[in-house]
Amino acid sequence: MPKYKALLLSSLTIFLCAAAPPPPSIAPFIKNGTLDTGDYSFARGAFPGATPEQIKNWSSITNYLKQCSQDATSAEESALKKIGVSTHLEKEAYQDHICGQLDTVQYNIKNFKTWEQFQTAYQHSLPYFQAYKMAIDASVNATNILHPSDDIIDQTARRVIPDQAWRAPTLNNFQELSGVDPDSRKALMGRLSLTLRIIDRDNTLWARHVLETKGWSGILKEGPHTAKALWLFIQHADDDPALQVMALRQIEPLAKAGKSSKPDYALMYDRVMLAITGKQHYGSQLSCQNHHYAPYSLDAGAQNPKTLDARRAEMDLPSEAQYLTYLPPHC
Repeated sequence: MPKYKALLLSSLTIFLCAAAPPPPSIAPFIKNGTLDTGDYSFARGAFPGATPEQIKNWSSITNYLKQCSQDATSAEESALKKIGVSTHLEKEAYQDHICGQLDTVQYNIKNFKTWEQFQTAYQHSLPYFQAYKMAIDASVNATNILHPSDDIIDQTARRVIPDQAWRAPTLNNFQELSGVDPDSRKALMGRLSLTLRIIDRDNTLWARHVLETKGWSGILKEGPHTAKALWLFIQHADDDPALQVMALRQIEPLAKAGKSSKPDYALMYDRVMLAITGKQHYGSQLSCQNHHYAPYSLDAGAQNPKTLDARRAEMDLPSEAQYLTYLPPHC
């Protein structure tokens, strides 16, 4: 396994950014520390035909988004520096939850040219979203019957359902749904992306607490299924790369000793390397290129398929070509 240049792990305190409070136009939509988008009226100024006041309000939101994302990324870079990783993150990290949600909103509304088109699509997407959410909630509630306690095994059993269920449609954009027009499908994916951000945030905070109190060795003692679920939560904690580094450092010696999964180590190594260097080593992280999935931003040598497959074999991973067959042929 490649060595990771870093200091020995010490305890890590979460750095929360000290960004200015959200502008008044967004304040009514914040409930219990999270963004409740409601009718999206706060975003009316992003579309043609808005009033001067609506345009001004949206401008204040976008200005806030720029500042809070910079503050949050700087805070995460400081957290990484405290554990010996000096880097400029390749993408913005959002430990500021409202900031991250607004970034998702800004991305989602770019799919629509007019306010009327946006509102119609979001209204049409609501029944599909509600039905999907009800199914996931029912699954979690059923798990509560089988796993009623709050110990780590039962909590991971409950938490892994929304982690996977809300993430699954990101591979096919709900293409299996028949009779859904393209705009409504885009709106449905927008609703999903906001929900997934909330799920990931909650699981990230919980996983950090578990890792800091138990360590990866302690997590492994809870059984392979629990360890796999915790690994998933941390793998998806892209807004907190310092947490991912902390986990990676604990997993590495255990994977070398055959006590922890080598494939999981390799996948997390790629995730961390992409965040702090912009390059990956094992080709596990994919992006959509010319409507097909392909490895994203490989490091030196990995562009050679034989070299890449040799690295993957060392980590008990299938060849890159076989790996790609596990995903839809088009994206």
